[in-house]
Formats: sequence, structure tokens, C-alpha cells
Amino acid sequence: MGHTALANTSLPVAAFFSLMVLTALNGIVARIFPTFALSQGELLTVYAISAATTGIASSGGVHFLVPALTAPVYYASPENNWRELILPHIPWWFIPQDRAAVIAFYTGSDRVPWGVWLVPTIVWSSFLIAVMLTTLYLVMLLWRQWVERERLSFPTAQVPILVTQPQSPLWRSGGFWLGLAIAAGIGTWNTFSRNFPALPLIDVRGEVLNLAKVITDRPWNAIGWTPVSLYPFIIGIAYLLNTEVTLSCWLFYIFVKVERVITAALGWDAIGRGGFNVMPYTEHQGAGAFLAIALLSLWYGRKQIWAELVENKTEPDALTPRKALFGFLLGFAFLMVFAISGGMRFVTAFALLALSLLYMAAATRLRAEIGNAWLFGPQVDPNTIVTTTLGTAALKPKELTVMAFLRNITTFDLRCLPMPHQLDAVKFARTVGLPIRKLHWALVVGSIVAAPFAFASVVKVLYQLGAAAKADAWRVYMGRQPFNQLEGYLRQPINPDWREIVAIVFGFAFTVGLTALRAHLLSLPLHPFGYAIANTETMNKTWLPFMIAWAVKAFVLRYFGAKTYRALMPFFVGLILGDFLHGGLWTVVGCLLPNFYVYPMNW
Repeated sequence: MGHTALANTSLPVAAFFSLMVLTALNGIVARIFPTFALSQGELLTVYAISAATTGIASSGGVHFLVPALTAPVYYASPENNWRELILPHIPWWFIPQDRAAVIAFYTGSDRVPWGVWLVPTIVWSSFLIAVMLTTLYLVMLLWRQWVERERLSFPTAQVPILVTQPQSPLWRSGGFWLGLAIAAGIGTWNTFSRNFPALPLIDVRGEVLNLAKVITDRPWNAIGWTPVSLYPFIIGIAYLLNTEVTLSCWLFYIFVKVERVITAALGWDAIGRGGFNVMPYTEHQGAGAFLAIALLSLWYGRKQIWAELVENKTEPDALTPRKALFGFLLGFAFLMVFAISGGMRFVTAFALLALSLLYMAAATRLRAEIGNAWLFGPQVDPNTIVTTTLGTAALKPKELTVMAFLRNITTFDLRCLPMPHQLDAVKFARTVGLPIRKLHWALVVGSIVAAPFAFASVVKVLYQLGAAAKADAWRVYMGRQPFNQLEGYLRQPINPDWREIVAIVFGFAFTVGLTALRAHLLSLPLHPFGYAIANTETMNKTWLPFMIAWAVKAFVLRYFGAKTYRALMPFFVGLILGDFLHGGLWTVVGCLLPNFYVYPMNW
């Protein structure tokens, strides 16, 4: 019982733990049969394919999508009137049409009616493949801008490269083994604490320590959920980052909290529609920041990208820019045809899909520089911008219905997004000399295989368990949630809110202004990436680890220099590997032992 999320972190646990095991076994093979040992490039290729393709099978991928295909039929009742309100607007080829098969999906069955699921499996597997290939070709178009011209730090690529490096100095470092022992020891202790309650828990996830529980008086309670976490692997990753980035992340996080307190003190937090749609509209500011980061990257690289397309020259082992652009446009065209065939108008489909790809590009660039543990965007995501912010009154019921099915790519939860791992794969290639063209084809094949396999596997598992019986209730609920929202939109259309639009524009302008200011004041320690991530759920759990890593690194660099910083790096890499070692190992044990509780290391 209990588990570590295997695909939802910047270093996906399943892929990275497998890389650790494979590297250890490869080291043994290299000593006994050197000719059979894998090279560093081969090890990284295996990891890259695993990381870029397994996310689709996780909770943010088909685990949300498959329940969504059955929810409108199963939960339709005389009370909610979904049969008349929602079902007529669903294309027949989106969902299984046999109600008895849908009921069996929720109650459990030893037999999967594959005939009923054949069309949805083909349709949605094709859709998922198109998404994965569209982002892959976008990476193939933009990698020179991000890898070679902007030289992003790629903390999540540094670690696999260090681990697989032949004769890596890590294994001979006492600091590395100390860091590994501390992180793995804490996780193992907490796993045993889950199984033997007499052992006290070492709270590194902020389960117990939360400032919201202590600060309860108004207006200070406006800070909301503020867990005090000490994730070892996040401290390790943050140590690898530029101190300007880590400083900006936790400083802007505090700035967001101050915004909320001041707004509450003035009584302005009652202005708005409710939820996160209230003053000071921090989530909308974050949406503007995300869009600015993606568009600024394209704007600053426009001349070089255009020159590459005109010349159409590339390295012998890489795709030509025109082929990458053609692949991206072909994938985007497929997604457009998919949405329009479902019932969306061209303008609505284009706006939704373009916003989604901009969010994906922003999240990918952010992670390549920050290595943020969980890839969350602001809750004002592409779907929310098109619906709540711009209003649903102008949208047709069929459009809103199709948008409910597309929530898995138009959401703020970007944890299972393949694009960051696809970019990491290119970084691996440029670092260790892998041919990008061959790596690209490996990722293409991996995507084509992974999507239908993941989809069919989830269908089979949920039939065996019963989605409403023994399956995880949260994943099943996430399939129903888009239609609860859809019901509200259809019953009570929403008009645009100019305050929310202004907040998005403010977030966009602030990010552009801060970027321009940094270009003229090189000593300015504030980074726009910190402002963008401050408005996401990620920073709620990582603000203190980032603060700790910043303080340690800044102190070491100021008083002891770069040599000492490099000497301490193995210890912090050890924290990362130790966390992932215990997360992967004890999750495997938990799968084999009934009623064994595993302490999750990353959620």
C-alpha cells in the first residue's frame, strides 16, 4: 500500500531507478565481459526513451483519459440530466457505446469487451501519438536555441550523465555515499514508520508541518497552504542551479504570499468569481508569465531559427530544420482535424491547441533551467483561459464537450508531459556524441508503441479491479471532474471577466519587463523564471528546499570559492540518488508484499 509516483517528477522515478540498476549491472558486466558492456550513450538512450514515453501511462496521462471516456455514460442520471445535456454532444467515435460494457468497467469484470473499445482505443491512441510527435518535432526545431545559444543548465540531464559516466568520480567520493545514505536512510525509516507506527515519522514532505495550520488569523491566513518540506532530492537538484534562479524562485513565492495578505487586509479578496478567480489573481499572473516565457524564447531566437530554415543546413547526425518544421506542422494539423471533426470551430480549436503548446514549451524551458520537481503550470491553464477567462457564452455546447475530453493536454498538470524529456534526450546527444537523427527515430518508435500499449493496459486493469470498486478513487474522479465543470458551463454560461484578463496581461508584461531589465542590468539577481514558477503548485512544496540550497551554495561560493562548490557537489548528487533509490526499491517491494505501506518520496 502506498507508492512513489513513478513518472510524475522531473527525473521520473521508474526510468531513473531503472537506469541506476542498469548502470550497476553494466559495471559488473564491464569487469567480466567488457565487449558486452553498454556504452554511456546506449545507457542514456534507454533512459531517454523510457523517460519520454512512460509518462503517458501515468496518472496525468491515460489514467485520467480512460475514465473520462466512460464517465458521461456511467454517471448520467435523472438528477443531473446528462443524457440530454451532455451525451448528445459527444461524437460517437470518442467513447464506448455499449452501456453494459461501461457499467462492467466500473463494477469489475474478468473479460474486457475489446470489440466495444476498438474504435476509442484507435482514436485516442492516435491522438496521444500525435501529441507526443508534435512536441518531439517542436523540440527538434528549437533545440539549437535552448541547448547551444541560450545554454540552459539542464540539471535533470546532468544527473543521468554523471551516473552513467565511465569511471565516474562519484563512486569514489565519500561525500556522495554520505548524501546517498542520508536520503535513502530517511526514506527507508519513513517506510518502516508507515508499517510500524511506534517509529516516529521524519516529516520531509510537509505532511505535518504546514504554516497554514499555525497562521490562522486574518489577514495572515491568506497565505493559504504552505507546507514546510525538506525533500532531499529537491535540495540536491536546487544545488546544481544558478543561485539567481533559486533565489528568485523562493523570493517570488514569498512575494505572491505577501500579495495575498495585503489584498486580504484591504478586503479586496472578496472581489472575483471565487476560488482562485479572486484578487490578486496570482494564478492569472502566472498564466501571463508562462505565455511570456514561451513567446520571448521564440522572439529572441526568431532570426536564428529563420536563418536555419532558409539555409536548411544541419549537423550530419541531426534532422534538418525544414523536416522538423514539417513534422511539427503535420502533427499540429492532425490535432486540429481531430478537434474540428469532434465539433469545434477552427478559431476555438486553434486558440486552445496553440495555447496548450505554448504552455508545454514554457514548461519545457522552465524545467531545463530550474529542474522543478513537479511540472505544474498555473491553475489558469489553456482550458481555463478559453472558458472561464474569455467566457463560455460564445462557445457552442459541442465545443465545450470536446474540450472536456481534451483536458489531459490542456491542463495545468504537466507532470506527464513528454516534451521536457525529449529535450533532455537532445542534451544527452550533444554531450556524449549520440546521433540525434537515430535518437529521434527511437523516440518516434517509442511513442508509437507506448501510447496504445498504455491505453489498453489501463482499460484492462480498470476492468479487472472495477473503476468504482478496487481502483484508485482519485484517478477515477479525475475522469469525471471535466464533466462536472462542463455541466456548470452548459447550465450557466460565463461571460468574460476583464479583471482576469488584465491580470494575465500584467503577468505577461511583468515577465517581459523583468527580462528586459536583466538584459540591461547584468547584476540584477532576479530571474523571470522565478516569477513564473512562484504562481504554481510546485513551489508550495519546494520553496524551503530551494531556499536551503540557495543559502548553502551562495555561502560556499562567497567564502570558499568554486573549488569547494565542486567538491561538495557529489554530496548533493548523493541526496538525489538516495531518494530515488529508496523510492524505486521500496515501491518494488510494496508491489510484491501485500499490506506493505511505502513512504512516497516525491508527492
